[in-house]
Amino acid sequence: MSSADQPSLMPIGQLRVRVAQPVELGLSPLGRRRMIAILGGEMDGEIGTGTVLPGGADWQTVHDDGSVTITAEYTIQFTEGDVMTLRSIGVRAFRDGTDSPPHFRTSIVFAAESHRAAVNHNLYVSTGSREGNTVTLNLFRVD
Repeated sequence: MSSADQPSLMPIGQLRVRVAQPVELGLSPLGRRRMIAILGGEMDGEIGTGTVLPGGADWQTVHDDGSVTITAEYTIQFTEGDVMTLRSIGVRAFRDGTDSPPHFRTSIVFAAESHRAAVNHNLYVSTGSREGNTVTLNLFRVD
C-alpha cells in the first residue's frame, strides 16, 4: 500500500456536551436501550465556534459485555448565527485489561449551510470521554 492510500487524522476541534440522566427504555434482543437528552454545550475549532442547542439525544444500547452502541444527534448554532447538525455513531467500551474509564470512538457526519459546505463532503471521527454530566469529544477529519 502506498502512503497515498493511507489516511491520516487531522485534529479539528472539540465538542463539550452537557447531558441529562439516562431514560431507560427497556430490553431488546440486542441489549438494554436508553435515551440521554442533550442539554447544551459548546463547540470550537476549525469548523467554527458555537453552542450545542438543547433538544438532541444520545440513543444507546447497552450490551451484556458492558459495551454501548451509540447514535447521537446534535444541533450546533455558530456565533455567526448559522446552524449545523451532527450525527455521531459509534461505541463506548472499556479498554481491555485496564481499570481506566470507558472510551468513546465514533464516526461523524455533519450537515451545514453553503459557507461551511466542506464539512458535508469529508469523513470525521471522534474520541471521547464522559466526566459527570459532560461528554467531551475530540474531533478529527480523515484526510
